[in-house]
Amino acid sequence: MTHTDPRPAPMETFDEMSIRKAFGEFATGVTIVASDDGEPVGFACQSFSSLSLNPPLVLFTVMKTSRSWPRIEATGRFSVNVLTEDQRDVSAAFGRRGPDKFAHGEWIRSDLGNPLLRDCATWIDCTIEAVHEAGDHFIVVGAVAEIGHRSDSRPLLYHRGSYANVVAAGEDAPAGESWRQRPSV
Repeated sequence: MTHTDPRPAPMETFDEMSIRKAFGEFATGVTIVASDDGEPVGFACQSFSSLSLNPPLVLFTVMKTSRSWPRIEATGRFSVNVLTEDQRDVSAAFGRRGPDKFAHGEWIRSDLGNPLLRDCATWIDCTIEAVHEAGDHFIVVGAVAEIGHRSDSRPLLYHRGSYANVVAAGEDAPAGESWRQRPSV
């Protein structure tokens, strides 16, 4: 009996564009990581994840060449604003260099002094817990101070280098059905 390998074929080339294409198959949410050092600063970030429930920690990665990151790091704090499908313009503005990023969307201040985007799906107010070097990026771990959440939103997704929408938003698993809850967040 002949068995065929069920895996996708290995990439023929192992250059940056081929790697980007392969990594682009993983759909991500879109966030804005922001702080304020006397004036607001931030960038669009798809490499965000929850890390721990106890204590509550999150992480994101940022390129070492980022001009925004040194300013955010110097404050010792940041917010993560999870965008909705209606906030593509905000994502586009924060995804490129230039002034007036905060002219897109309506922004308020958190208790820590970080910019929070009104009508985002979720906002998370954090202090910087740790920063680790990893290749051409930094891995930033944030200790969660406060969270705000809207249950009536649909997330903005990024897949294969462009935006995507979910057809139907998911529903929260009931607390009593622990089998539906993932073991790690």
